[in-house]
Amino acid sequence: MTDVLLASTSPSRLSLLTAAGLAPLVSAPGVDEDAVVEHERPETVAAQALLLAHAKGEAVVARLLAGAEEAPGDRDDLLLLASDSLLELDGQAVGKPHTPEAACRVWQRMGGRSAVLHTGHFAARLRRTAPDGWREEGRRAELASTTIRTAAPSRRELEDYIATGEPLEVAGALTIDGLGAAFVEGIDGDHTNVIGLSIPLVRRLAADLGIAWTGLWRGDTPEAH
Repeated sequence: MTDVLLASTSPSRLSLLTAAGLAPLVSAPGVDEDAVVEHERPETVAAQALLLAHAKGEAVVARLLAGAEEAPGDRDDLLLLASDSLLELDGQAVGKPHTPEAACRVWQRMGGRSAVLHTGHFAARLRRTAPDGWREEGRRAELASTTIRTAAPSRRELEDYIATGEPLEVAGALTIDGLGAAFVEGIDGDHTNVIGLSIPLVRRLAADLGIAWTGLWRGDTPEAH
């Protein structure tokens, strides 16, 4: 039997996994993303998203292996998931704008154009060796990218959307699972990836680690075949 641990405090990622039939536990990775990027200096936006997913997942794995984090759940098998999303626009990374002014600048550049949402995915399988002890059984990482074709909102629409606060804490100042859906004309790729996790990719990563996705629905996890 396997628990799922999400190394993220993102409500959208938690909702995605819950809607997919899982009941994930949650752990905040506590990673200084700016410091990671400054140290590693990835050459592309896609590489940066994958780097940050690695950093988040590895931070939680390291704490578990060192016994520095309370053992999650009560099962002896654990699937840990971490991810990071970045929007690529004109070859540059667009993360969370945080402020209305920054969100407005993003939309002034992005409205009526296409951009690519990159999400890095990290998965690790751990086995319990003691009440608070773990060993790592394996890890996988992969990138998913989805092209987003946006509408060009009017000035009032943009002001009203930003005033809701929704675009301030999401990559690229846009999410398709909320009010921002009205400003997405179409996508090329997996729609769940735009929300924060590619569920089909997570299924494949779990299978690569020997975990059958449909077994997670039932709360017991037979080995993948």
